[in-house]
Amino acid sequence: MAAPNGSHATWTNQVPIAVAPLNCVPYTGPPLDNSDADMAQKEAIPVSKNQPAMVFLPPQTTEKELNDILETTTHGVVVSGGAASGKFGPLIGSIDISESHDTFLFRVALPGVKNDQKFKCDIQEDGSITIEGATETGEKKVQVHNMVFEMHTQNLCPPGNFSVSFQLGGPVDPLTLEKELANGVLEGVVNKKPLKGL
Repeated sequence: MAAPNGSHATWTNQVPIAVAPLNCVPYTGPPLDNSDADMAQKEAIPVSKNQPAMVFLPPQTTEKELNDILETTTHGVVVSGGAASGKFGPLIGSIDISESHDTFLFRVALPGVKNDQKFKCDIQEDGSITIEGATETGEKKVQVHNMVFEMHTQNLCPPGNFSVSFQLGGPVDPLTLEKELANGVLEGVVNKKPLKGL
């Protein structure tokens, strides 16, 4: 049998390639040989505090562990709960951050999240933000217009609670936060805290 690219190699003599998975689920395939591990160690780059970073945490992560991770990067994003499962659908917690001379602007992807009593967006003076809520999409059964539908596909975010935490680039005045959750995106603008002595 020919390979799909038209070459004459057979599938039985093809050597598997060790590649990183496309989602957030831990790799469960066959053990990688040492040459791949050596190459990964050589290519490892230390994390710089000024570089963006996204960390996926298991549900049992403590608040201390969360804070320790956030302190390692100025522009870090920590995702836990259903947002970190990576099982189906678009990722909750993808973030864009920008700043002007006196404000920060942030946008967070929150597909399937409603602005209800479960939704919270807390901001601290040091610029750390924690968003908590629940997704309402991705169910196996959906009730609409007095009918129950069993879904054939589930490509939206899985239902359940989530938490997303990240750090803005400096101290802010939390009382100036203006935020809006619309069309699956939370957009917030907050004033920077004035530097003392200026």
